[in-house]
Amino acid sequence: MHIVEHVELSTHVHATESELKVVKALLNLVPPELRDNVKVQSNEGQGHFGNDIKTVKFKGDESLHVVKYILTSMDQLDREIILVSIGSRFEDGRLYLRFNKQLAYSGVVRLDDGDDVIKVIVKFNHWAVKGEGIENLIRRIIGSLTA
Repeated sequence: MHIVEHVELSTHVHATESELKVVKALLNLVPPELRDNVKVQSNEGQGHFGNDIKTVKFKGDESLHVVKYILTSMDQLDREIILVSIGSRFEDGRLYLRFNKQLAYSGVVRLDDGDDVIKVIVKFNHWAVKGEGIENLIRRIIGSLTA
């Protein structure tokens, strides 16, 4: 049983932004060993103002690897913020996270609740959440990072 069923990362490409830089920011949330094989999907004109949306999806073992990489790349304070604010970030088996797109371009993974963000949706296995609870699952994943 996979703890994480799939992960989706997405962001908008605004008219004033370089598409290559936005894709780089998006891929900086993906483990380096997976980046070369990632297929970035483009939904042209699907954003609120007709902006392109870039999306990356992972399933199975890769999805847990991506989640661990993101959590490892974050500082301790952001990991604690996730746990403290889990009630507003988790719904229907999905954990919703938003990261600063500008900082991600530089390789810094920082939570951000602004508008210009990379959105990450982590879909957890229903039975894993039911058995352990989402907070305990996240604590276990974070704990495995330091072990």
